[in-house]
Amino acid sequence: MTRWAASPRGRADRSGTRRSWARRAAPPGTRPSRGARGAAALAALVLLAGCTAPAPQEPQPSPSGTAAAPIRIATGPTDQTAVLAHVYAERLRAAGFEASVEDTGEDPAGHLAALERGEVRLAADYSGHLYLRLRSQQVPVPGATPTAAPGATPSAAPTDPAPEGGLAADLSELLGLGDARADDDDVLAGVREVLPEHLRVLAPAPAENRVAVVVTRPTAVELELSDLEDLAPECAQLVLGTDRAFVARPEGREGLEDAYGCTPERVVPHGSTEELVGALLADEVGAAALFTASPEIEDNALVVLGDPLDVFVPQQVVPVAARDLPDEAVRVVDEVSAAVDTEDLVLMTRMTTAQDPYTPEETAQYWLREERD
Repeated sequence: MTRWAASPRGRADRSGTRRSWARRAAPPGTRPSRGARGAAALAALVLLAGCTAPAPQEPQPSPSGTAAAPIRIATGPTDQTAVLAHVYAERLRAAGFEASVEDTGEDPAGHLAALERGEVRLAADYSGHLYLRLRSQQVPVPGATPTAAPGATPSAAPTDPAPEGGLAADLSELLGLGDARADDDDVLAGVREVLPEHLRVLAPAPAENRVAVVVTRPTAVELELSDLEDLAPECAQLVLGTDRAFVARPEGREGLEDAYGCTPERVVPHGSTEELVGALLADEVGAAALFTASPEIEDNALVVLGDPLDVFVPQQVVPVAARDLPDEAVRVVDEVSAAVDTEDLVLMTRMTTAQDPYTPEETAQYWLREERD
């Protein structure tokens, strides 16, 4: 199997350079900096074992009134949101609140149900999938199947594809945008419209974890690729690697065809991110659809192709909170959000999915320590 289908232009003969993509531990005693999240971030996997918990903060006055009510925080749909739950809890406790983290299970909708029942008062989520889940509750669509949240673990078992024509078939149509593609602001506005009245969306983080098409650097240089419009003329010979849920997403094969006129010669599903990236590096596929917070992109210097027409569903990290969450608690969560970017999600994913993984709480403690330094 070749990554590009044979053609008169001879692409079947091209080969790429395979880079090492196994996770490796750095020598003990090294410390990654926030400005170099590549190989240096691997040191986090050995450093944390020798780290103590963050130094105790100076005692803060206990909040009064409604602020005195405990703030229970849902782990959310992925390891990344679970890490953020522990970050929120640590920062809220430092501000004088009673905060705890509640495991809401692996069901992507579990934390949302807990918020609606008042069992928790705060959770992190991804904007696109949050909107689709809320919309499915508001306007049931026959045969619609909730889609998995982005990037829970690179090797997580794939979800069953949603039936054709399900709820996520056209996000822009659901948002009333007509032919225009949905951007981050559109999706957040949609979330606010369908969110239950007793809940609210807090300030989104710069971090996002949406699907993107990636290629190896030699491929990007040879074909002069920077975005999906550049890729479109090459699609007739393209073998595209994906996870098993890709064809069911609104940005799947039909989305690429509708937006960019890109119809791959073949789409080859894979069971895990490791397997998919291995196929890309081994020249078995010419491009791969990955979540943007996948550590494998950084580890192998893969090139993320731009999406100028916004065919991929926006997936900003956004906290959802009870409307009665105190203003001071909201301020604390907003400060956390402002500090979390996509590179932080990569680090969180790397640590919680390592061969010897760290817990979300350990990862949160490490992130908090790095943020202070």
